[in-house]
Formats: sequence, structure tokens, C-alpha cells
Amino acid sequence: MGHRSPVTRKKLLAFLFVGFVAGLGLGFVFMGTLHAFIEIGASKHHHEGQSAAEQQALPAAVEQKGGTAATVVAAAGGASGWPTTGETVHIAYTSNGSPYTNYQNLVMYGTYKLAQKMPGGDKMVGFTRILHRTTHDALSPRVPTFLATPLHPECDAWCDYPVADRPNAIRQFLDAAVADPSMIKAPWLYMIETDFVFVGPFSMPPAESSAKSVAFPYGYIQPTYPTIEGVMRKLYPESEGPLEDIPPTGPSPTCMRMAEWLRIAPRYEQVTKQIEEDEEAKKALDWVREMYAFSVAAALEKIPLDMHEPPDSVTMIQPPADAGMGKAHLMHYTWGAVFNHPNGTKLWEFDKRFYTELEHEQQLPKIPPPPPFEEGWTLQDGLPVPRPLYDVIALMILTMNAGIDVIKAEGLA
Repeated sequence: MGHRSPVTRKKLLAFLFVGFVAGLGLGFVFMGTLHAFIEIGASKHHHEGQSAAEQQALPAAVEQKGGTAATVVAAAGGASGWPTTGETVHIAYTSNGSPYTNYQNLVMYGTYKLAQKMPGGDKMVGFTRILHRTTHDALSPRVPTFLATPLHPECDAWCDYPVADRPNAIRQFLDAAVADPSMIKAPWLYMIETDFVFVGPFSMPPAESSAKSVAFPYGYIQPTYPTIEGVMRKLYPESEGPLEDIPPTGPSPTCMRMAEWLRIAPRYEQVTKQIEEDEEAKKALDWVREMYAFSVAAALEKIPLDMHEPPDSVTMIQPPADAGMGKAHLMHYTWGAVFNHPNGTKLWEFDKRFYTELEHEQQLPKIPPPPPFEEGWTLQDGLPVPRPLYDVIALMILTMNAGIDVIKAEGLA
């Protein structure tokens, strides 16, 4: 199952909706890793090895020209104080600080540290958690954190769509980086998510080359789908070009040059706001509407993205839809996996929605590994579990548990 047949590939969408719908009540409210429209104010950030510090007001040019520091720098040609050449990457992601995301965060951070020690891991030189929350949380002293002022303070406890905060949080982070370029350690900024597992290091071609930025194509992001064409035309007018110009992606995993992030961030925030204020658009685009906002922003800003499905993706795979790493270095466990015996008995299962409580964040329990492989097993949708798929999932669990060991050994749990 290293390369899926067309019929099996269609199962990816089914898996996703099954995973999210089944765990909606338990996990969706915690999915928050996102943001959308607010003043930068007094943002705070942690650098590795440093304590939190108040950010100073944005440059005077922002007030003079209007908009954000990011738009001002982008308009000025992307002048900056961070690295602009080389193959190194700075990794960032958003979080609302819930126990659900914090458990994933710690596991992912541990696997990142493992990947850093592998050959080529020295290219991963920066790491920032963008926390959109009213105050710092328990992870802030342990994980390099930038605090973004939330649009929806109620999401500290509960809200129905915390992912709407992601674009604004990213924009705040970029604005702060313009004010303090030392926050950015590399020419490439790689946006990921908490439910990712590093199984290897990552680098990009030299930023000064003509290499395209990279993103991941999601089968369920379909800008040309007939039922949403009207909504998409509101966001991407016919004068901009055909809807086919809109990449079927999202903000993660996406690796772009800082200049490109500075261009796309205001658009991303603007389109998200446009969707959130349009009930028809919210209903049509549903829980992936913020991903559509990023896709539309990329098209409006004419940012070319190199995207390939597994096994040719250089970013990630999504078990159990993919049964081989291919060229990827990340695994995304967005939905669960169940191994069933031929007689129907459930043998083993894993779902990120099993780890949602404060005790999981605090105790960081390991994940039970699957039993030794046997022929004849099936997944929850009835598809067979061949050895390559078993090996991928077993590797993911092994790596996650190894990451937990790292976090505990370093006293970060």
C-alpha cells in the first residue's frame, strides 16, 4: 500500500470525515491552533534559553502606511534582519494551549529533538510555538513560545471554532519578527501542526535559488467543487483567474520563504475574516474554511507551491491512508487506526482523541504499541492491513514514545 489505488485513495476523505465526525464532540473543541484579526498590542515571546519579554510597539512605518509590519516590510521588498540564504528551516505552529494540543505538542517536540540529532538535522535551526491565548500556559517555560493576543479569549476554555484564530496569530508572530528579526533563525519558515511526528530531518534547497515553496495537497480541499463554486467566486473573483488556480492545500505543512509569508499573511487573515462574516461561506466550507482561506490567499498573491501526494510528497504522509514514508519526513495522525482480527474482534486502536485531559499533558503517558503483525487483519473501514501499513503505524507509535522519553529525560514533562 505504498501507493494507493484510485479507489483506496478515495478512502482518505472517508477516513478523515469518519475520524473527525466520530471524535467531534470530544476533540473538535480542542482543535484550536488557529487565529484571525486583531492589533498586535503587547505580544510576548520566549526564545530558546531566554525568559519572556514584552515586544515593543511596531515600527513607525506601520502607522504611517497603515496595515501591519508584515505588509510594510513586504512592500519594501522584504528587507529584513533574519537569514535570507541557505537551506535551513525555522519550524513554527499554532496552539491554543488546551491539554489536547499540549499533549500532542510535547510528543511532537520530542520527535523534533530526535530528528535534530539525525544526519541533516542540523538544518532545523529554529522552533516556535505560536500560542494564541490570554496568558502563557504551563508549556511556555519549556517550549520556545510566542504569545499572540487571541481574537476569541473564550477559546482559553472552550469555543466552537478556535482554528479561526490561526491566521491572526501567524500575522502577529510575523509582525513581531519584523520588529525583532532575531526571532527568525532561517530563511525558510515551515508551518506545521501539533499532531505531527518527525521521523526524519527536513531541509530545503537554498532560499536564494529558484526553488518553489512546498505544501501538501489535501484531497478534501476542492476549490472547483460545483456546490461551493459560488462561495469560491466571492473569495476569488473571476477577474483573478479560474478557480483551478487555487491550490488544494492549507497553511500546514507549508514551507515558504519569509518574504512569501509576509505577503500571504495579511491576505490569509483577510480572507478568513471574510469567510467568518459570511454565513453561506461558513456553512459551505465548514470546519476546513480556514484552510480554504489560505489556499485562496496563495492564489491571490500568486505564490507558486510545489505539491505532491505520497509517496512523492517531501512533507508528510497520513496513516492509515498511506502505507510508506516515500520522500516524506513527517507523519500526520489526524484520524485514528483500528486493527481488527479476521473474526471482527478489535485487536488494537489509536486515536489522538484518547489524549485530551490535563492529566495526559502533565503525565505524558506512552501510547500502547500494536501487537505483533499477523496476516488477515482489517482496518475500521474493512480494508486489509498489509505488512507495510502495519510497519508505518508501528514506526509512528515507536517514534512518538521515543519522543516522550526525550521530553521526560530533559525534564520538560
